[in-house]
Amino acid sequence: AESLGGGGIETLSDMNRNKDRQKTQEDMLKLREAIQSLCQSSNPLARSMDYLQEDLDNMTKELDMWAKDKDVQTQLLEEEKRMSEVEVDKLMSQLQEVEDKIKEEDLRIKDMKAAVLKNDHTIKTMLGSIVRPANR
Repeated sequence: AESLGGGGIETLSDMNRNKDRQKTQEDMLKLREAIQSLCQSSNPLARSMDYLQEDLDNMTKELDMWAKDKDVQTQLLEEEKRMSEVEVDKLMSQLQEVEDKIKEEDLRIKDMKAAVLKNDHTIKTMLGSIVRPANR
């Protein structure tokens, strides 16, 4: 078939080539749009990945900080336990001393009561011997 523009005859293979070229251009356009869409979608993801690494670094630092704080607090707790044990030992020693003094005082009081009773008995006996001869 001859073209009306006077340019020459357009063959079937030329028409197929033009259709292939047009299809390729359409495919390239679709591919370009898909790539642009992919880039637009991946940019926020890339930023999120950057922040994720930054967050992970911060969380690691915070974990290290809390681990060190735990170690410090554990040492302080152990020191407080040791000091408490020393104080309890001192107080237990003082308590034992006081209990021993109480026992000593109880014994002294009992001894004094016994001495008073013995003296009462002696006085009664003496008074009884003084009063009896006078009655005879």
